[in-house]
Amino acid sequence: MALTGAVPVDEPVATTVEVTDGAARDPLAWLNAAPAGMERWFWEIPDDDASWVGLGSVATVTVGGPGRFTDASEVAAGLLGDLVLEAPDGAPLPRLAAGFAFEPGGGEQAWQELGGGRLVLPALQVLRQAGRTWVTSIGGPTVPVPGVEAPVTDQPDEADAASWASEEERSMYRHLVATALQAIADGEITKAVPCRSIHVDRSPDLPLLLATLRDTFPACVTFCVDTGNIIFAGATPERLAAVHSGHLDTAALAGSAPRHADTTIDDALGQGLVTSPKEQSEHAVVVDAVVDSLESLQLTPLLPAGPTLLRLHGIQHLHTPINCDLPSCVGILDVVGALHPTPAVSGAPTGRAIELRGIHEHLDRGWFAGPVGWLDSDGNGEFRVALRSALIDDLGTTLFAGAGVVAGSDPERELLETEVKLGAMLGPVLATSGSPQGGNR
Repeated sequence: MALTGAVPVDEPVATTVEVTDGAARDPLAWLNAAPAGMERWFWEIPDDDASWVGLGSVATVTVGGPGRFTDASEVAAGLLGDLVLEAPDGAPLPRLAAGFAFEPGGGEQAWQELGGGRLVLPALQVLRQAGRTWVTSIGGPTVPVPGVEAPVTDQPDEADAASWASEEERSMYRHLVATALQAIADGEITKAVPCRSIHVDRSPDLPLLLATLRDTFPACVTFCVDTGNIIFAGATPERLAAVHSGHLDTAALAGSAPRHADTTIDDALGQGLVTSPKEQSEHAVVVDAVVDSLESLQLTPLLPAGPTLLRLHGIQHLHTPINCDLPSCVGILDVVGALHPTPAVSGAPTGRAIELRGIHEHLDRGWFAGPVGWLDSDGNGEFRVALRSALIDDLGTTLFAGAGVVAGSDPERELLETEVKLGAMLGPVLATSGSPQGGNR
């Protein structure tokens, strides 16, 4: 474990006030007004009227290795437990922002700054929920009160991810799927999740990108982690763990089909997903793993008899909500550590699937498909699996996607599924960047 950045003074004071009018009611407007180079975290679920931004840093802690979630839990308890709260009745508690790489040691090159895990106590936090906005200051750098509304965007055009990938790269992904199918046929694994990336020579305007993502994907969590040097951002549908008042909600999300503008065709695609033995098998692997992970913590998960459809912009998934009561001795980071990585992003059995991925995939996932979220001192919080996401730096934007492979999968179909997923993020990236420079063909 490594401690970096500013260390908070003894008993730092967190002062919270309510904002009732103007642009300052929107956390994204605060991010837009923040000085260049400041650490920025953003989290919004438009359908839940929940939005949060954390700016600057009172303390930043990086963790890594096999014990990173336990270390993070201890660090979080210390940072949040030392706060002295000055707030009116009904005000929300300050939050700690946190995120983790897919692998315990983190990623290489641009990913290195984020490490295997990163916890930040923001100096300024703005939370909007249930129609009210609260601003919490814990000291550190100041941010001007925004006088300008957050950007307003248009619906981005559909983007063809295939035009930004070489045929060689697409062939390599087909081969990766075929290799996974052979491992499944040989009995080594029951599911694989090969992933790929594409690079575009664009660096989008972050506030404009986030505004576009939240407008395009209102049922998803639009998020960003901006260290001042690199940005990791996306709009993810997959909840890993959410805790509120001692109740845990998680879900299994696996099995995908595209959407269609014609409702008859769209319904047929959804029905095909529900009735497909291949998709049902892929989904069941994830459900069983989530249940087993929760039971390993001595929890009693509850879930419906079968999955339903989760319909999003451009794609639909099989979705099974899973919930249980959470005793005080089990914290949200304990749950995150037990669940990550689920077979939805790692394959199954997890150990062997990850070994084979290391041999064949040759992709530095970094924080892609890792847990990103927040928590407070009451044990509340939420973490999502960082899908539909991109890494943005001075060299442009790298987008990531994967597809679940089980017996009966088809390499061409899985390639097309990744391109649907890549296109979901590619459209907003292109729409909020400068003039096109041409695809990476």
